[in-house]
Amino acid sequence: MNPNSATAEGVELAAAAVLRNTAVAAHALADLAVRDDRYDQLAALAAASYATEATIYLPLPDGVPGDLGRAADHDLVGRLTALADALDSLARTSDDVQQLRDRHTAALHTRDAATALRNALPVDQGPVG
Repeated sequence: MNPNSATAEGVELAAAAVLRNTAVAAHALADLAVRDDRYDQLAALAAASYATEATIYLPLPDGVPGDLGRAADHDLVGRLTALADALDSLARTSDDVQQLRDRHTAALHTRDAATALRNALPVDQGPVG
């Protein structure tokens, strides 16, 4: 395995782990929205759906990722956006057409998850990074 391949796999595995965490955190946020109308339940559910959809195009890490307890917040939105950029960057350097398409599609769904998650959070939590 060449170093670029190892880096690409690391980015994909990190993205898959963060996306799995996002789905769990977004579902928790949707539950919170039932009791607190500052949160948008439908946007939280959309974030969970997009995050889950994105993982279809990525290799899933073995076991449960370590940050599954991470809450849905603007830092997570920023992480998702950065991972989407990294996946797009990897796609641009891919020689394999299927890999290129999968990475771009994962990036698209990751961006959608970031947008939906940002929309689910209250505005008074401050601007997104």
